[in-house]
Amino acid sequence: MKKIIMTVALTLGALFFTSCSSSNSSGANSYAAFQKRSDYRSTLSVYKNETAYAAANSSNTKIRVDLSDQRAQLLVGPEETVALDTPVCTGRAGKRTPTGTFPITEMIVNKRSTIFGTTYYKGKRVHGGDRRKYGGPKDKYVGASLPYWMRLTGDGIGMHGSGSVHRSPASSGCIRTPHTVIPEIYSKVKKGTPIVVVP
Repeated sequence: MKKIIMTVALTLGALFFTSCSSSNSSGANSYAAFQKRSDYRSTLSVYKNETAYAAANSSNTKIRVDLSDQRAQLLVGPEETVALDTPVCTGRAGKRTPTGTFPITEMIVNKRSTIFGTTYYKGKRVHGGDRRKYGGPKDKYVGASLPYWMRLTGDGIGMHGSGSVHRSPASSGCIRTPHTVIPEIYSKVKKGTPIVVVP
């Protein structure tokens, strides 16, 4: 009898926890509640609505990037349901990320920068950073890794994975996104998907 009662109790408990975590559309797990967190403007936490994310595909999504909040959302369908909300790091003063709507024009999983990286000469590192600012001897250049690259502009601005996302404008214009999140976004978009950047 004890085994039957324990089995029923565990089953009911599992059902309760499943129903609480699967929709993320009401109560403490809702997106509205996430946005109202006192640390929303500083947290590195990521919000995910599993139901909306499962419904997302490359034909019904768009990305919204908020420069003032330093966060980005993967939006799904005409209702623009938030499937993901992630911290990002955008362009610093003098190299601000441009605002507007930009269709993705290029997608590369293992992109390397043609501007920023490390320059070597005779096997030794001689320069790091913007290769245009180095005029010394060189025989090898290795561009910085920009995984899951999604190009916004023709002059080198894109959204990509990074291990340096500090919730403050610090990039050279790109939208740095955590390595843990960027593959999930990349898998739900395509060339032509709009990235909307708001002030």
